[in-house]
Amino acid sequence: MANPKQANIYDVARLAKVSHQTVSRVLNNNPSIRPETKTRVLKAMESLGYRPSLAARALASSRSKMLGILSSDTDFTGPAAMVHHMEAAARAQGYFVVTVGIDANDEESVQSGIDHLMKLGIEGLALVTPQLRAVEIARAAVSGIPVVTLDSMYRMDELAVSVDNFAGGAAATQHLIDLGHRNIVHISGPQGWFESTTRAAGYTATMLNANLVPQVIDGDWLIETGYRIGRKLDIDSKEVTALFIANDRMSFGFMHAMRERGIEVPKRLSIVGFDDLEESAYSSPPLTTLRQDFKSLGNRAMNLLLSEISGTSTKKLDRLIPELIERGSTAAPPKL
Repeated sequence: MANPKQANIYDVARLAKVSHQTVSRVLNNNPSIRPETKTRVLKAMESLGYRPSLAARALASSRSKMLGILSSDTDFTGPAAMVHHMEAAARAQGYFVVTVGIDANDEESVQSGIDHLMKLGIEGLALVTPQLRAVEIARAAVSGIPVVTLDSMYRMDELAVSVDNFAGGAAATQHLIDLGHRNIVHISGPQGWFESTTRAAGYTATMLNANLVPQVIDGDWLIETGYRIGRKLDIDSKEVTALFIANDRMSFGFMHAMRERGIEVPKRLSIVGFDDLEESAYSSPPLTTLRQDFKSLGNRAMNLLLSEISGTSTKKLDRLIPELIERGSTAAPPKL
């Protein structure tokens, strides 16, 4: 049996005894429509089971109702989660979302992604890339529409939502100092990433403020890098008793290396990570870490972008403070 024909805007207009242009104005909440006319149109829509598509609304309002997301490194948990929640928040407000993946280290890839989105007539753009150069290229190439960045370097006159990575790095380091540790090493994220730079800066400032000597080892975000550094790090001759590691994945790899070397965490060595991934509560031992609320980051970024599009924005910068989650990987230092 064939499906019954789906009602369209012209069917609504005929039943309500108005023009299809009037139905369009009702769909877009045009204030010029008289209340009794609006009521008649809405009743006709209900009677016919008419549900306007996003495309119909966009056509009626001469707006694309389309947003772009330019994203790199979505194979990592944080960026992927933020993109997911941004897309959901935009759809809830009646917007199409087009997400374009880029290689943030390739200027041609960044420019190509922007060109693709701009040709679609997007009304706003979200940048989910922590590489500073990619953000600079994107902001220079886009004009006429609002742009919001997530976890990237920003100026105070730009739309941005970010975790306060400096505060997070400081909180991780201060936690270890408060436990009595004095010889604390930091394994950083990759060079050129905003999160890496600011977490390391928070660590360094806190160490110097306590009259302690910062020791930074360059890392990236990979579990195997944490493992490799853990296999090689000389903790005995340097009398290292604690580490702040820039993300949870490297922390997992490092703790695995410690188990292989017979070094007990936290009896001999305390470890603090950053992210609070789902696995962090179930590692061995459970990992003390800084929690990032990726859902809140995504929602806040999209709300900020939509507010700017609608002209109702009251702020440019939204910064979240990460929460220290204390678990079993940190304790007072041993007596060496």
